Amino acid sequence: MLPIDKVIFLLFFPACVGLLTQVIWGIELTNQLVALGTFIFCIEQARMAVKDLRQIEDAKAYVQDGRLNTFYKVTIITIAVELLGFYTSIISLGWGSILILLSQIWFNLLANVKIEYINQTDNYNFYSTPAVTLSAPVSLLDAAPSLKVRAWKVSERLPVLFADVLGLILISFWMLQIGSLFISWILFAMVIAYGIAKLVLLFSR
Repeated sequence: MLPIDKVIFLLFFPACVGLLTQVIWGIELTNQLVALGTFIFCIEQARMAVKDLRQIEDAKAYVQDGRLNTFYKVTIITIAVELLGFYTSIISLGWGSILILLSQIWFNLLANVKIEYINQTDNYNFYSTPAVTLSAPVSLLDAAPSLKVRAWKVSERLPVLFADVLGLILISFWMLQIGSLFISWILFAMVIAYGIAKLVLLFSR
């Protein structure tokens, strides 16, 4: 069986290439901006997919928690829907973006646990979920990663959900060609702001 990172690469890479062709050979600036934002987001979501699946794998190896099974199912469905969205974006940026945003809303409403590696820098999950501290058996402490699985209330994710819903509204107006160029810049700026926020959180830990 292929490692998780290779599987995700094989799934997301063709979509990234397809989106990049729209950025390079797109006819209108509005389409190029939305395509570029979607391309950047596709790369980030591929990274997050690998991270989430690895965290679930690690957690399941050292703890029995029924919530992890739910989190796994929600994560898999999210990845499947967002992949559908990224590939649809190659043909129709508008409808593809709607699918991608719906996958993010789905995740942030239903994901029920957040998995963290203790004392590691890469422990932030921009999706995330609810909580119990996990300890490996004493005999395994040296070999097992130090994990924490905690409950994550929907109320803690309201800013992210607000951004997802706002993006959904904006892309709907974009599809209707209402202020297309202005909305394209806003959507692109939202993706850049998202990336900057992730970098700040990463380097602040």
